[in-house]
Amino acid sequence: MSKKISHSVKNDSVEKGRVTLSDKQIEAGATVTRRNIDCYTPYGFNSLPPVDEQVIMVPSSDGTVVLGTLNNPANIESGEVELRSLGGAYILLKNNGDVVINGLVINRQGVIENE
Repeated sequence: MSKKISHSVKNDSVEKGRVTLSDKQIEAGATVTRRNIDCYTPYGFNSLPPVDEQVIMVPSSDGTVVLGTLNNPANIESGEVELRSLGGAYILLKNNGDVVINGLVINRQGVIENE
């Protein structure tokens, strides 16, 4: 019985992998390449990780799913939120109340600061 349990745990473990296909479906490889992987994000967010992005994959009752991509918080402070696209567009919600959209700074009163 313990052999069965340990064997199933090894096969159903969380893995880091890289996206190998990202065109209306996700394919990612770790120890095994998986196709048509569902990608879960917080409600209201919709994204498709680009090829070569590092992802975390977990087993589910319907197969493997992607929970998200590796975070790179180099340009933000603790508590800030940034949305960024592969093309370079971004929105940054700063701790001081400013919103930065592609370099345009809007302060917490709604005034554009760098027109």
